[in-house]
Amino acid sequence: MYPRSGKTVALTAFVSHHDTSRHDPGWGHPDHQGRIPAIVRTVYRDMLTLHGHVLEVEAVPATEDDLLLVHTPEYVEGVRRVAEAAAREGASRPFDAGVVVSGASWDAALAAAGSAITGAEVVLAGEARNAFCAARPPGRGASAGRAGGHSLFNNVAVAARHLRERRGMERVLVVDWGARAAEGTGTVLRGDPGIRFLSVHQHPTPALVEDAEPGPPPGAPRPRAVGVAPGTDGAGFGVALAAGLADALAGWTPDFILLSAGMDILAGDPLGGLGVQPREVYDLTLRLRETAERGCGGRLVSVLEGGYDAAATGAAVVQHLRALAGLPPA
Repeated sequence: MYPRSGKTVALTAFVSHHDTSRHDPGWGHPDHQGRIPAIVRTVYRDMLTLHGHVLEVEAVPATEDDLLLVHTPEYVEGVRRVAEAAAREGASRPFDAGVVVSGASWDAALAAAGSAITGAEVVLAGEARNAFCAARPPGRGASAGRAGGHSLFNNVAVAARHLRERRGMERVLVVDWGARAAEGTGTVLRGDPGIRFLSVHQHPTPALVEDAEPGPPPGAPRPRAVGVAPGTDGAGFGVALAAGLADALAGWTPDFILLSAGMDILAGDPLGGLGVQPREVYDLTLRLRETAERGCGGRLVSVLEGGYDAAATGAAVVQHLRALAGLPPA
């Protein structure tokens, strides 16, 4: 079961699960097995400051019913089958849209989606005011019936639907920042009138919504997308984020905010082209945390997406946690 103490013991929860590091597309793959351990090691080196402010929480893996809030039964079964085949063969297998699946990928993907739900539940239970989820594989590239962008299941979209359909949240704001547009998330959430979606990303990138997917229902809220030029630093990215938030929140106050935190916005990321420094992630996070404090009692859950320079991503996550927890930057 999810933690439900009803007592706030820390401002920020750090949600993780050991299975997320078992997904094995190969050490030459951008989303290799070393990503999460590198982040955890960097966070632990800052634990003298974070201690008493950050609560470590083990994620509850998602169930198939959780996944079906977003994904088709055929797709979920397809992911399971290819992971089982990879386990039998003892080797990773190509799946869909360039995504590689290993024998442990099913468990890892359940843990990643479950991390996002667990983070939301910890915040709703009052155990923490906000949360960061060290999830892997990422989720933003997955649509209802397709993988993409190293993603199998759309972790943040699953959490958003969980909040809407099971926890009675009338208005959920989903913010995505990353080097590329979040095609999958924009697609699967666009038909829900209680969810607003904002993507801040490098432009030009692929379209926000894939042309192959069906169009939005009449009257469905449009996705907000703000593009920034290649090489944009943290200050410029912050201006774009502020503009996007002003548009998304015009005349509308969310009950909960979810963030897809793509750390591929960092300078030097092998799959990105932006110039944000780890220290500047603190300022971006603080802007979003302050938005949550003003609008929805601080309820904010951040879920890791991309970020393929392990050292830079670890440093950025420390800054991210410090801003979430109300601590000064490192």
